[in-house]
Amino acid sequence: MKSAMTIIGAAALLALTGCGSKQPGAPKSTEEVKQEAAKLETPEPGEYKQVLEITRFDVPGMPKESAEQMKAMMKANQQNTICLTKADADKGFRDMFKGMGKGSQCSYSKFDVDGGHLDAQLDCKSPQQGNATMTLTGTVKKDGSDVVIDMNASGAPAPMSTMKMTMHMKTTRLGDCKAS
Repeated sequence: MKSAMTIIGAAALLALTGCGSKQPGAPKSTEEVKQEAAKLETPEPGEYKQVLEITRFDVPGMPKESAEQMKAMMKANQQNTICLTKADADKGFRDMFKGMGKGSQCSYSKFDVDGGHLDAQLDCKSPQQGNATMTLTGTVKKDGSDVVIDMNASGAPAPMSTMKMTMHMKTTRLGDCKAS
């Protein structure tokens, strides 16, 4: 269940400008985030394909050879298939966001849902890993999602002291789960 909701949830969660959302501001409470997440359509049970593509990966100051090697690994499309059970689907997205940023102090400064469009910003601080801001924009429907996740991190130990990464995650329902 956790991986299924993470797949659909991350796609749902992480940055859509222009959909009438508010600017980042005071941290949203867990209850406010749950209320906004409840506006998303409940996903249909079934088999889903998730494709994650890293479209940008910049780490200034990292040795060139290491950076090129890491970029090559990160730029490859990552694809997997999951089965979302009826029990998992019935939970919707209400519990999806509580595990985000574990081990750090994280809060949503923006989390807005409007007609299936998601516009969110998660801000995290960690004494060991520095600060990170993730924006999530995209669409979430009952049969899939299409979300762009943009992350900017700073203050981590070298060589990753500053990092910028953009991911595009698309989740598509393929049909019923295959019997095992």
